[in-house]
Amino acid sequence: MSLRNDIDLIIKATQLREEMGIRSTDPISIHQILKCKGILGYFKPLGKDLSGMAIKVQAGEREKSKYFMLVNTDDPYCKQRFTAAHELYHLLIQKDFHYSYDKDIYGSKDKEEVNANYFATYLLLPDAGVRQMIPIEEQKKDKVTIATLLKLEHNFRCSRLSLLYRLRYLGIITEKFIDSHKNNIKADALEYGYDTSLYLPNHRYELVGDYNIKARELYDKGMISQAKYYS
Repeated sequence: MSLRNDIDLIIKATQLREEMGIRSTDPISIHQILKCKGILGYFKPLGKDLSGMAIKVQAGEREKSKYFMLVNTDDPYCKQRFTAAHELYHLLIQKDFHYSYDKDIYGSKDKEEVNANYFATYLLLPDAGVRQMIPIEEQKKDKVTIATLLKLEHNFRCSRLSLLYRLRYLGIITEKFIDSHKNNIKADALEYGYDTSLYLPNHRYELVGDYNIKARELYDKGMISQAKYYS
């Protein structure tokens, strides 16, 4: 990735955080962003073949475009947040976007998929916020402690791997450090008294947006049947 493109993605992620009023040391609220941006988000179990998808339906000159996001809740909660942030890039930042169907958001080498991953990382883990939460003595190469890693990933609600790659990008750790700290994450969390739900799937069904409200309005006006409303 070029430096210019990288800086542009950082700026876009920072602007979205600022627009939502989220401080650099606070986690983003996916629900807040979906509601503020008029994105219909559906969180549901999808097995192991799909991480998420996004669809943007371009409207006419007098109408707003329609946005839809699907996130797999069979994935660990931390990955669900990364997937949602990834899809936000497609819907809000990518030019001439229509749809994406992401089976493996980490493994794709497509330019826009890579951009979406970088954007998601910058949105979830802003430079200033991450550095502020790391003690000065631990900002030397490969000196970050397990306690600080856990504090960061639970504060920003991100995966260990996303955090480690972000720290490497910031020049705080090396690849060797990543290899020695990317496993036994739940055991680390339990040892330090953290809840492990961040690393587990929640299998929930949840609709975020005004779709259900609009459906109820149509039902109350007699424009759709009860069966259609409940479906």
